Amino acid sequence: MLVTHDDQEPDFGRHLKLTPDSLQAFQRDLEARGLANRVLVHVWSEFGRRAEENGSQGTDHGAGGVGLVIGSRARGKMVGEFPGLGAGGLDANGNLRSTSDFRALYCSLLEQWLGTDASGLIPNAGSFSRPQLVG
Repeated sequence: MLVTHDDQEPDFGRHLKLTPDSLQAFQRDLEARGLANRVLVHVWSEFGRRAEENGSQGTDHGAGGVGLVIGSRARGKMVGEFPGLGAGGLDANGNLRSTSDFRALYCSLLEQWLGTDASGLIPNAGSFSRPQLVG
């Protein structure tokens, strides 16, 4: 379990590396089995982390989390932009400003991967632009 509220530095890098290593092993297994074009993985964080270290050498829950779409048919492009850590990049609470709406990503996945109209599942789906996630 990755704990980042306090004393974050000693184990963070090692624990963080486990995620891409595991995802890569999964993708390689799918490829070896000839199933890679049938699977799309969406990994997301339900919350971000504050940019500033807290008093116990960790980071507190924040906004501006991350989501990844992984697979042989994923477009492999960034959606949104890194807002930066300077003026304008953080909100009044020290959170990264979000530059894309997760609901737009869900609409895209529903329509481009699952072939389902997002309007029946995502409130106000018509108001979100659809990033091209699947190629």
